[in-house]
Amino acid sequence: MAYTQLIEKMISRRTNINSYKMKMGTIENDIEWQKIADASQIIADLPITISTNVRTIQDIEYYAKTLKNQNKIDLMIIDYIQLLRDKDSFQSREQEVADISRRLKLLTLDLNIPIIALCQLNRNANEREPSMADLRESGSLEQDADNIIFIYQENPENIILKLAKQRNGDTGKVKVKFEKATSKFISYTL
Repeated sequence: MAYTQLIEKMISRRTNINSYKMKMGTIENDIEWQKIADASQIIADLPITISTNVRTIQDIEYYAKTLKNQNKIDLMIIDYIQLLRDKDSFQSREQEVADISRRLKLLTLDLNIPIIALCQLNRNANEREPSMADLRESGSLEQDADNIIFIYQENPENIILKLAKQRNGDTGKVKVKFEKATSKFISYTL
């Protein structure tokens, strides 16, 4: 997503206003406009840095270390790991992803911050409950990760969050609903 799309999603979540209405400019009343203005100010004041132009693992390492030296980073989220490249050359994409995964693991240890790296699954994972074998392009992602969480659709009503790996605890599943208009996960109530 582009920077503006991410901000729109954040505003939508905070205000419960349909993100499509914001995108299309079809906000209906002054109350909604005020909610958007208030949420925009709150989000602008948050200590969040969004970078959509960092493309290599080396750039991420440099950027993260710079932010750490300025005490401006406590968490990093990468969306998504298969879009990253390595400036070094490798014989296969799997080796390249393995190197990126290893470097992210070392970076999290070096900076003492959590790193959440989103990952694309193999195409056949859509047909059944995903497993760690479905992690695309590298088994090293499974080895290097402390936690692996799959998000998948059980049926049109239910989303499953599956904690498939937890280095320091139990695994399991939880059922939630996804509200697409505001990009919210909502607790499932029976």
